[in-house]
Amino acid sequence: MLFSLIMTMVPGLRTPGSGNAGQAYGAAASSTAVLVLFYMARTLRLQRDETSLQREELELQRAEMRLQRAELELQRDEMRRSAGELHRSAEADLRHLHMDLLKMSIGDPELAEVWPAFAPELTPKENRQYLYANLIYCHSMLAHKLEMLDDREALGHLRYIVRSPAFRGYWESARSMRAEMAPASHEHRFAALVDEALTQSNAQAPYAPNLRLIEGQHNEP
Repeated sequence: MLFSLIMTMVPGLRTPGSGNAGQAYGAAASSTAVLVLFYMARTLRLQRDETSLQREELELQRAEMRLQRAELELQRDEMRRSAGELHRSAEADLRHLHMDLLKMSIGDPELAEVWPAFAPELTPKENRQYLYANLIYCHSMLAHKLEMLDDREALGHLRYIVRSPAFRGYWESARSMRAEMAPASHEHRFAALVDEALTQSNAQAPYAPNLRLIEGQHNEP
């Protein structure tokens, strides 16, 4: 209002024909309204720009938080991977120790007597063979668990092993021990591969060597 009154005193707003303060006041009010609208528009634009900057800053903060969460998840994955590797390493060391104990018992009949017999009425020779079969089985299972062999490769390897009567005898005698395995364990899964290898081997025709080739007879009859 004060600004409008001042504007009425501006000579340019007084026309020669009017000489009327009311007209001057009306012109001043119009000018004031234009200035107010200009100021409001400028203020709204500044507020809009400020809001846009705040949104951008908020989005940057959210992006930074997402990056931090991703980095934390990577760190957790690395920790889990390291823990898994340590566990596998410790398990491998433990199984190697078990194999060393078996080797000692195989090489020393007195130490072999410390291990319970795999089955009644086994001769010392048969029991040592079963101990050795158990050593082969542990070695194969460890190679599979450490992912040196996949299921297909392990199955091919096992089909060769189960052709041995001594291994078959060992496997049958250890059936009660396999019943104690947890269904979700790797040992249970690998034992199922051995059973599958036995099934496939039993379905195949028995192996019969070519005696003529063994005796050096290469000619067809």
